[in-house]
Amino acid sequence: MELNKIYCIDALEGLKQLEDNSIDLIIFSPPYNKLGLRSNARQVTDKNIKSAKAERNWIQSIVYGGDFNVDNMKEEDYEQWQIDILNECYRVLKEDGSVFYNHKNRIKCHNIISPYKWLYQTKLLIRQEITWDRCSTPTVAPIRWLPTTEKIFWLTKTGATKFYRKADTNYKREVWQIDMERKNPHPAPYPIKLIDTILENFPNDEPLTVLDPFMGSGTTALAAIKKGYNYIGFEKFQEYVNMAEERIKNYKNN
Repeated sequence: MELNKIYCIDALEGLKQLEDNSIDLIIFSPPYNKLGLRSNARQVTDKNIKSAKAERNWIQSIVYGGDFNVDNMKEEDYEQWQIDILNECYRVLKEDGSVFYNHKNRIKCHNIISPYKWLYQTKLLIRQEITWDRCSTPTVAPIRWLPTTEKIFWLTKTGATKFYRKADTNYKREVWQIDMERKNPHPAPYPIKLIDTILENFPNDEPLTVLDPFMGSGTTALAAIKKGYNYIGFEKFQEYVNMAEERIKNYKNN
């Protein structure tokens, strides 16, 4: 695959086309299967989509590319999908490479489902858990405190890593307070400051290759370009590929 290109392809299929030990950094945030947790993974069709939208639980779910079924898997299938993706990340990662995996604790039947449930079933080492305090949340319920945090799991293939935390870095702790992205038309963007905070602690003297298998609106690619790194992206929906390419074009022009 060519460097500095975003491919309109499913994440797992794209990963399978990459060579072993070819990627320095992988940064991504997959869909969280929120709809699958709430709906018991009912298949949404043209016939029932109108009634589905009318249900409160469905209204609160994120819809990617106009497709309700993207975030609507049986939970056991979703967790296996995450394991398969992370194990492919292990395969393509260089020996001193790192994965930064953004996910969160989700709730089903008043019980938390932690990403650790499937992370421990992968080949990757869990080097550190970073807490991202988003400072606000779209989920407001009177039965629990406001869930303003997500997790960024730093995963590695071996004990080796190119990471070295600079003494003057703005974030010296494993809790990062970074506001949500509010001006991005993508349904679930993360702020470029989040990616900048990761990349600022990696070398400036070599063009590392950064992969995002769920590229969305191109935030990871933009951060890589700013750092002078190469990037590869996978994105299932062409409209988001177009959105990312437009953002990259505008950044380079300005």
